[in-house]
Amino acid sequence: MTHYATLGVSETATQDEIKKAYRKLAMQHHPDKGGDTNKFQEIQRAYDAVGDQQKRAQYDAERRGGGMRFNVNGQDFGGGMPADMEDMLRNFGFAFGQGFQGPGNGDPFGAFRQPRRNKDIQVDVVISLASTLNAQTKTISVQTTNSGRSTVEVQIPRGVRPNSSIKYSGLGDNFFESLARGDLYVRIHVENNSGFHIDGLDLVKVVDINCLHAIIGHEVIVDSLDGRQFQMSIPSGTQPGTKFRIANQGLYEMNQSTRGSLIVVANLFIPTNLTAAQVESLRNIVNP
Repeated sequence: MTHYATLGVSETATQDEIKKAYRKLAMQHHPDKGGDTNKFQEIQRAYDAVGDQQKRAQYDAERRGGGMRFNVNGQDFGGGMPADMEDMLRNFGFAFGQGFQGPGNGDPFGAFRQPRRNKDIQVDVVISLASTLNAQTKTISVQTTNSGRSTVEVQIPRGVRPNSSIKYSGLGDNFFESLARGDLYVRIHVENNSGFHIDGLDLVKVVDINCLHAIIGHEVIVDSLDGRQFQMSIPSGTQPGTKFRIANQGLYEMNQSTRGSLIVVANLFIPTNLTAAQVESLRNIVNP
């Protein structure tokens, strides 16, 4: 059965007639209205093939035997290229246009014979969270088709975010010597084993504080991501989970001077090494 028969129109029907027939059948067989899903999908496929004038011309050409046919190991793929073959050619930079199988194409292979340029390459690079506070240069190893493995220096901007992908034009593959090289994409993975939690541009750090110090007030030393130390006052009566902010000690916005804060969260703990006399003193305070 042809797609025209599925839609209930003649092969000479106008595009408007095809559209009207599709709308009527789609309303009738839509699953939300109790229709059969398979029938609805069949109608949809038919309209996808002939509802557009260019696709319709391609479909008609294939039915008349004018479309390209691929035969691999005795298997006939009709008017289409095997998916695996197409993927393989795409990996080498070939581009497939909409007119690939269209009628009147004097050179049926012209749409994919000459790629625009060589394929792109992606390389993963792992950096530490602290290193994102500064711009840095990394030397990475890139495997190309013709040149083997080569080293490339790439510039990583300050404030680069986890899973960012940075493009370096003209540093990709070189399989086709007559074509421009592809691009190199460096994907950045940021390791964080420093005890900081990332919240946007802010860094969050939990600091353990003796509950007795929280009662009477205390001074604590807080280490920032870059190793700097800050003395922070814990006021008397500080409650568990209280947050303190140290401005401009968070992460940078990429390629910007904007910087987040270091958020210190108070985690109160009960000391377990008090002497009997100290415990008795506390008891007298609580129960005078």
